[in-house]
Amino acid sequence: MPRLALFQFVWLASKIVGMNTDSVAPKGGALPVEESSARYLEQAAGLGTGSEVKNARKDIRAAYMKDFGMRARMARGVMDVADAAAKIGVHRNTVWNIERGETLPDAFELQLMAQVYRVPVDVLLGAAGGRQSPIGGPVKSASAVEMGAYIYVPLFDVHVSAGPGAFQGVEHVTAMRPFDAGFIRAELNISHNELAMCGVIGSSALPDLKPKDTIMLDLRDHAVMSEGLHVVRLDDALMLKKLQRLPGKVLRVSSANDSYPPFEISGFEDSQRDFQVIGRVRWAGVTFH
Repeated sequence: MPRLALFQFVWLASKIVGMNTDSVAPKGGALPVEESSARYLEQAAGLGTGSEVKNARKDIRAAYMKDFGMRARMARGVMDVADAAAKIGVHRNTVWNIERGETLPDAFELQLMAQVYRVPVDVLLGAAGGRQSPIGGPVKSASAVEMGAYIYVPLFDVHVSAGPGAFQGVEHVTAMRPFDAGFIRAELNISHNELAMCGVIGSSALPDLKPKDTIMLDLRDHAVMSEGLHVVRLDDALMLKKLQRLPGKVLRVSSANDSYPPFEISGFEDSQRDFQVIGRVRWAGVTFH
């Protein structure tokens, strides 16, 4: 049996929505593996001849190979193809052919690829239980997702998630934004995935930041051990403020915008009071008009 047999019945109908006895063509919107396989087997059973089943299988397999190649290329990230091939133990052309959708790895090579690229096997396969969508990016997550050389940080709609549940819940994530993993881990020195992005809230950060700019927060950095720009919640409103610790467990809250006078909060670590430090701003993207 050819080495591709492992995959020929795992993802047979990842892009098939329907088929008839005249033609079988893959369509956009890959289905979960379990559902697509079951649908293919059910529909294939109703095809009239063996040649029709063979053609259906050929078309579906070709579509899957393209999807798999795209996922493999994304998982490799910035790793040089020659380095990836050497670690997997194959020729560099093998890696190229996989990524171009011209061939598929065998089971052992698949496992090696997952280990070398540091992604789960089901992410490469495009399984419904994996963290990757059928088109190659991660599904929405309330925390950052590391895939190969990239870290995808959730972008939250703070207008619907403001309050005690800010930056929680996948339903409030509008997109997953990719960052180079080396930038997050080495330059920002963030070793975890409790990160979140949102649009700038209000005008208190003017002129440095304005509405429609984007910020990335370290959600673990909420103890205000160092001064900096933070997102805080006060009276169920989210604010972008500069925080400074003062003696006696007092927190000085100020704004870049002089129109907002500074104020102080005593006992800010009290979990019963309606004040919370959500996280510290570690990166910002500005919008030019």
